[in-house]
Amino acid sequence: MPQQLELIRVPEAGTQCGDLLRAFQRGERLTVAEALSGYGVYALSQRAGELRRQGWPIESEWYETSGGAKVKRYFMRRAA
Repeated sequence: MPQQLELIRVPEAGTQCGDLLRAFQRGERLTVAEALSGYGVYALSQRAGELRRQGWPIESEWYETSGGAKVKRYFMRRAA
């Protein structure tokens, strides 16, 4: 039986998801504060969820800021 190709949707540049995807592809790891200041995205967890549902391997990890706060940081793992 032939394998089916899975197509992953690529969001348009200039959209929140598109801008975040390109940042993740460059290797950026973003917290909510960084996404807001750098890309104007406040709802980072929701945008990351949208990218995941579109097939992108977006991950998150707990991160401790210099002030001691624990926040989520989102990223896309690079292939080995």
